[in-house]
Amino acid sequence: MRILLLDPDEYYHQQFHARMGQDFDVIPARSLESAKKILSEKKTDLLLAELLLEDGASFSIIKELRMQRDNSAVPVVIFSQIDNLEDIEAALSLGVSGYFVKGKDEISDVHRLLLTLNSDPNLRISSE
Repeated sequence: MRILLLDPDEYYHQQFHARMGQDFDVIPARSLESAKKILSEKKTDLLLAELLLEDGASFSIIKELRMQRDNSAVPVVIFSQIDNLEDIEAALSLGVSGYFVKGKDEISDVHRLLLTLNSDPNLRISSE
């Protein structure tokens, strides 16, 4: 499974790669702009995103994904500093598959969800 990790913090890129690098192809993106470029160039099986980004909120990329024919079914998982109910509800209304809060939830929790999603026969591991 190819995962686009959208997070501005290098610490989380290192942590996710260390934890999940053997199970998944983790592609790093630190901004909305770089994530959009990657999505246009490579097939992505899942978007794992922080909502707080320097160049905007991840809500915009989720909305764009849902409108693109090729990417509309790409699962999205949020791992964010934001833990207020309105933002969580907004993310869930966009069809995210999971919402985790940094400092409350662990990377291992996210990893377990990704393993579960990867076992879904509707998701295919990318070979591109």
